[in-house]
Order: sequence, then structure tokens, then C-alpha cells
Amino acid sequence: MSTYLRRRNPAAKLVVALVLSLLLVLVIDPVTPLLFLAATIAGGVAAGGIRVGTYARASMPLIAVAIGFVWSNAVFATPVPGDQILASWGPVRISETGLRFGTGLALRGFAIGVVSVTFIRSTDPADLVVSLIHDMRVPFRIGYALLAAYRFLPFVAQEYTQIRLAQRVRGVTRSPLAGVLSLFAMAIRRATRIAVAMDARGFAAAGPRTSFRVVPLTAADIAFALVSVATAVALLGTGALGGWLRLWDGRFSA
Repeated sequence: MSTYLRRRNPAAKLVVALVLSLLLVLVIDPVTPLLFLAATIAGGVAAGGIRVGTYARASMPLIAVAIGFVWSNAVFATPVPGDQILASWGPVRISETGLRFGTGLALRGFAIGVVSVTFIRSTDPADLVVSLIHDMRVPFRIGYALLAAYRFLPFVAQEYTQIRLAQRVRGVTRSPLAGVLSLFAMAIRRATRIAVAMDARGFAAAGPRTSFRVVPLTAADIAFALVSVATAVALLGTGALGGWLRLWDGRFSA
């Protein structure tokens, strides 16, 4: 399905994703990442055709990390003078500042993850490689090697499942690590075949190469990047005016 985000240049979308992620890294309050999170999901659904369920499934692995950020900072952060203690169990005390700091880190991780999911779900890997080579001057050997590695990853899970099924047919019921050695051997054979195929197509040759696929960088792509970054700056400005924006000051504490 052709959507607005899918029609945008992959290199432009990559730059936007990196800029948004870097801005979020500097933010440690809980409100600003929540605004980034809402704006990114709204943009992905409206302009990229990405379903909310897709975001929910992709964010599931981040829940454990988010919980770790929240409770560790709420419990172990050193209370600042005048800080309110929300709850205490013996020597364990949950401070308001630590809870707010941990929640901000958790939401920041979710926001960066949602930005990444939006980029991945709206970008074709082959178009990304072509755009990196032509628009960002990435050497073609590196670009197409990355594409081969990206295409290779889904086969790892499939082959591991096949190995485990074959072992069960033979009566092997040991731990899941029993198939790792076989998987490693199959991965080496597949990587060797890919390397031979790339060499047969002249990837080791010197000099410039032409491409059949062309992914142009248009004025619409530049406008998309500028509007996206301007929206992010506007969210930061709104937080500064509202008084809830808090930027990282170099300390790893609340």
C-alpha cells in the first residue's frame, strides 16, 4: 500500500528518525516523551497506514526495560532536599523525584522505539540501501552487504524452528541450545553462498556502479524532514513554556 510515508525518500526518513532520537535522548521529564509518543503514533497511523496494534506488539519487549527504569530509579535514587517520600517499606523508600525520573526514562525509551518502528514499517530495505548509496554516499559494498544481512535475519528464526522440529522427530528433547551448533553451521553455509553470489555479480570490482532502481530525493522529502524537525522543536518549546521540560544536565541521577 502506497502511503505518504512510504513515498518519502528513505534517507530523509532516516535523518528524521536519528534527529528525533537524539533530541529524545536529551529529555528526562515524563511529559515531553509522552507528547513525542502521541505525535509519532498519530503521524504513523495517518500518514503511514501503520496500525496501533503494530505499535503495541513492537513495544512489548520494552515493557520489562521500562519497568526496570521506573522501579530502580524510584527506589534507589537519592532523594533531593525537600523531596516527598511516597511510600516506604523498612529501608526501601520511593521518592517522588525518583519515580518521575524513572517514568521519564521509560517513556523516552518507548518514544524512541516508536520512532524506529515508524521508520522500519514505512521503508523498503532495498530502497533504503539505494538511497544511502546515492544520496548519502555510502560505499556500495557496505550498502549491499547491509541489505544482504538484513535479508538474512528472518531465515535464522525459520531455520532454527526447522532444526528443533527435526531434533524432536529424532527424539532429541534437550534444551533449546541443542540446535545452536547446527544453526551456526547453516548460517556459515548460507553466508558463504551469499558472498560467492555477490562476488559473481562484481561487487569486488573497483569503480562506480550503476543502479536499476532509482530513489530520488525531491523537494517534498526535504519539506517532510523540515516539518518533522520543526514539530519536534515546537514540542520542546511547548514544554519549556509550560514548565515541564527538563533536559539532561550530565548527571546520571534524579
